[in-house]
Amino acid sequence: MEFTQTMEHVIKELAVIRKVYAKAFSESFVQESFSPNEVNILIFLARNPSLNTGRDLSICLDVSKGLICRSVDALIKKEMITARDDPDDRRIQRLVLTKKADPVIQEIFKVNQEISRDIFQGIPEEEIVQMEKTLRKIIQKFHERLEII
Repeated sequence: MEFTQTMEHVIKELAVIRKVYAKAFSESFVQESFSPNEVNILIFLARNPSLNTGRDLSICLDVSKGLICRSVDALIKKEMITARDDPDDRRIQRLVLTKKADPVIQEIFKVNQEISRDIFQGIPEEEIVQMEKTLRKIIQKFHERLEII
């Protein structure tokens, strides 16, 4: 199989993985729906509380500012986050998770853990470790390529 076909196949399969997670999250949040980007923002803010501006989200999640703005607005309406003025710079708003977001984030982490446990069941740990090493090498090469362009 040619390398180009291999990478196209990997990209298509990553889309399948995203669909599995999106379906699992939507089934967990029947009473309130969240877009995949909203889920990503909640996870990111939970794991990186100091990177809490729209600009931080746009850069780190590699998503357009417009999509970040729409998703943040939706999360504010759902009372999952608040936007607070930065005390040192009025032009900056800091995004902070609310207490109402805590159970949602815990459910996201729980679903993520359940999927990972299910997916990796029966696969020897050394194969998982080797896969991670190989993926890191491939991703590093893509980052290097991006810096060259």
